[in-house]
Amino acid sequence: MLRIVCLLLAGLLVATPVVATSTRPVDETATHAMESPTPVGVWLHANERIKIQIVPCGELLCGNIIWFKWPNDAQGLPLVDLKNADPALRARPLLGLTVLYGLRRTGKNTWEDGYVYNPDDGENYRADMTIQNDGTLCIRAYVLISWFGHTLIWTRVP
Repeated sequence: MLRIVCLLLAGLLVATPVVATSTRPVDETATHAMESPTPVGVWLHANERIKIQIVPCGELLCGNIIWFKWPNDAQGLPLVDLKNADPALRARPLLGLTVLYGLRRTGKNTWEDGYVYNPDDGENYRADMTIQNDGTLCIRAYVLISWFGHTLIWTRVP
């Protein structure tokens, strides 16, 4: 009887595949980054007048204006930051301007604690960002509380 049990155990051991295991802890942030979609890339603003390229800025994300539907003003000159509260910045070109910055990943499809600059009114707003299931990017711009903010829907440019 003992011989049969030993043969059965030996057969199980031979038939069982060997699986390598690691004692290193799993980096959950890196796992989420590999599995979840990324906002890095080019996005068309909801008004369809500008495209913003989102890129990593260290551990955070930022975005620059890379395209205008109408890149020049009425005089044919490149658009500048005319409505900026700082007179010294009003002559800077809008093309290439960083308008989204400081966003840090806080979840699988969410980034928070950033800012968005609106050249149309010259104001900086707090910003949170999420990638929706349909692939659109939602930017929530607000002053104090996101509940009283405004949501922009951007679409990825292939």
